[in-house]
Amino acid sequence: MTTPAVWSDAWNRATAAAQADGLKVLDQAAQNQDVPAGPFWVLETASSTSDRAGAGEPVNMEDGTVWLHLMVPKGTGSLPALTSRKVMSNAFRAATNLPPGLYYREHSFDPPDLNQAGNRIRFSLGIDYQYQDILT
Repeated sequence: MTTPAVWSDAWNRATAAAQADGLKVLDQAAQNQDVPAGPFWVLETASSTSDRAGAGEPVNMEDGTVWLHLMVPKGTGSLPALTSRKVMSNAFRAATNLPPGLYYREHSFDPPDLNQAGNRIRFSLGIDYQYQDILT
């Protein structure tokens, strides 16, 4: 389970970076009816672990990955996609004003599958995070 504070921060940070780059971020759970004709981002999160820091501790430790997938129309070329992905990565590397207990860590860059079906190529960015909060 991803904590809402993590998802909200990632959404706001990714949306700001995408808008500065002239793109949109779509929430796949919102079932967007208007998909942009050009490139766009899709955000998802995945928690790998979430548990108390120790027996009886009120602190919960969550580790996971924020996944941002840049969906690029076929024929667009790799360089613009790689440039946009770098802009998005930098937005998380230089993160300020984080919610208390949230830390962004390593980034991974998933290569596109040039044989995938459909009209788009996916360039993915994974941002590992750690979030610590007090259980209430």
